[in-house]
Amino acid sequence: MKDTPVSSSSRAARAKGPEGALVERIFDVAPTPLCVLDLRDRRIVACNRAFVRALGIGDDATEELGWEPLLSRIHPEDLGASAVYVEQLRAARDGEPIGCSLRAQGAGGGGRVFAVRCVVLARGDDGEAHQVLVSAEDITERGRREVELQKNEALLQAFLEHMPAMMFAKDRDSRYIVANAQFERFLGLAPRSVPGKRDHDILSEDIVAQVKAADDQVRNTGLATGFEEIVPHPTEGVRMFYSVKFPVHGPGIPEGTVGGAAIDITALKQAEAERQEAQLAIITAQQATIRELATPLLPIADGVLVMPLIGTLDPERASRIIEALLEGVSAHQATIAIIDITGVRSVDAQVAEVLLQAARAVRLLGARVVLTGIQPAIARMLVDLGVDWQGLVTEATLRGGIDYALRTRERRGGPLAG
Repeated sequence: MKDTPVSSSSRAARAKGPEGALVERIFDVAPTPLCVLDLRDRRIVACNRAFVRALGIGDDATEELGWEPLLSRIHPEDLGASAVYVEQLRAARDGEPIGCSLRAQGAGGGGRVFAVRCVVLARGDDGEAHQVLVSAEDITERGRREVELQKNEALLQAFLEHMPAMMFAKDRDSRYIVANAQFERFLGLAPRSVPGKRDHDILSEDIVAQVKAADDQVRNTGLATGFEEIVPHPTEGVRMFYSVKFPVHGPGIPEGTVGGAAIDITALKQAEAERQEAQLAIITAQQATIRELATPLLPIADGVLVMPLIGTLDPERASRIIEALLEGVSAHQATIAIIDITGVRSVDAQVAEVLLQAARAVRLLGARVVLTGIQPAIARMLVDLGVDWQGLVTEATLRGGIDYALRTRERRGGPLAG
């Protein structure tokens, strides 16, 4: 396309001298698409280079160009609106800009959107607008950005409204910029009533300082931080939250703004405590079962108990043996308790003393302890230790111990084992 004036009006303006040429030059090189329309004759009186480039119409002799080429560029769905627009122009007052948006097809063939503004230049004898100056701004990219922004805002709003977490942002003065519906519901506040309020307006005084300290930590470090916190609920009491706070930066965002999200973990914490309690109960039951298995107490006849022991006897286990033995003697009203250590690997002086204490304690309950299954090595060790076994009955084997118990009961007139 030639870089030359495109209308007889431009030529006429040049003929009027330097001032007319300057006006024509300004009109022609203006970056905004401009044209003069004759509403009565329905033609383009003049247009500048930007207009030609934008719509791809006109040439060096456009004084007879009707505006059909212009209308052909307008999207069919916008033709009705353009006709209404023309009628508004006919009745427009001097200096009153009339504007609208029109979809059009540019010279490159792609669909474009233009913001169109018109003002009246001349009127006919009937007072109606005769010629108008039209300016057009390509707002296609701006419109796309606006649509994208609206989409992002809609997505953000959907997240804010429906996320189960409380979400918010506030400035350096602890004044809330935004808060979602979950935040409002938790505090029992009206929808969209939080922005503009400060922490002390909506939170109890006992946690305002705690909240501000966490906010200041984020501002000072510039890093996101996660932590657990306890927050009182207006009606449900204390709730536990896992919160994340982070610095927020960007155009139009006040310096020192902190964003946050907090999710209620009260139920999780309660479930965790219940699991730990159940696990502790299981462990306790297992330990009790192990203790019972480690110190079995078997009634073999009326008044006769047998406690067979295996493994190693340490002081802790020896104490449990005494406890179980005393409880068994009392519960079964036994007169003889046989402790068989055939399966015991070793007995030291401390354990031997515990066994002697058990024998003495059993005698206080009116019963007697019979110790069986002493191995030769243990016997030598006990002799070397100088353990005093006076008053304690010993038998080489468990069978010998049982025979002793039954003979003793028979002599005393007690019932025999079946």
